[in-house]
Amino acid sequence: ASCSVWLCEAQTEFKRVAEENVTLPCHHRLGLLEQGSLDIEWLLHISETVQKAVITYSGGRVYDDLNEEQKGRVSFTSNFLAGDASLQIISLQSSDAGKYICKVKNAGQYEWARITLKVVEKPSKPKCWLEGEMLEGKELSLQCRSASGTAPISYRWQRISQEDERAEQLPPSSRVNISNPGQVLLKNLTQMSTGLYQCVATNEAGQESCEVQVTVQ
Repeated sequence: ASCSVWLCEAQTEFKRVAEENVTLPCHHRLGLLEQGSLDIEWLLHISETVQKAVITYSGGRVYDDLNEEQKGRVSFTSNFLAGDASLQIISLQSSDAGKYICKVKNAGQYEWARITLKVVEKPSKPKCWLEGEMLEGKELSLQCRSASGTAPISYRWQRISQEDERAEQLPPSSRVNISNPGQVLLKNLTQMSTGLYQCVATNEAGQESCEVQVTVQ
């Protein structure tokens, strides 16, 4: 944070998972200067040329329905007149990500805070499917893909024990596609290849999985 007699500016970065809530801090010392002339404005900078008003306080009234995408999800968290103009956003969406600026003005004095908000989404439930023939001696390809989620997404295939539902290693003849880890090739199928296979898609926000049954004839 850098401060002078009339201005204090802080820059912070927050990272949250989609659907969580977040509080972006903005504290000021201008509430007591002049009753009735306090102005507070939260702005979201989408890009260098596009910005949206999120919530404002002006003329003794709060306006919290300025951004259609955030309507009903934004509010001041505390007593903004007394110095805490922090912003709460609930049920975060990826569109909430960006650079936020809190501007506070009263009696010709200004204070503001700059905050970068990053919203990460866990992988969507992946789709599992098979390509090839489930016959002895043949090859079978296990495929797995999440349609959405914050990159990078890693994929891990494993076999699930039918006795205790414990994760097991893949058969020795299996080969993971290095360039596409969501794909595993089961070579030279045998009866031992039969079983339930699970793909786990993981990123920094969380994980989801899908399963597929292999029955070798």
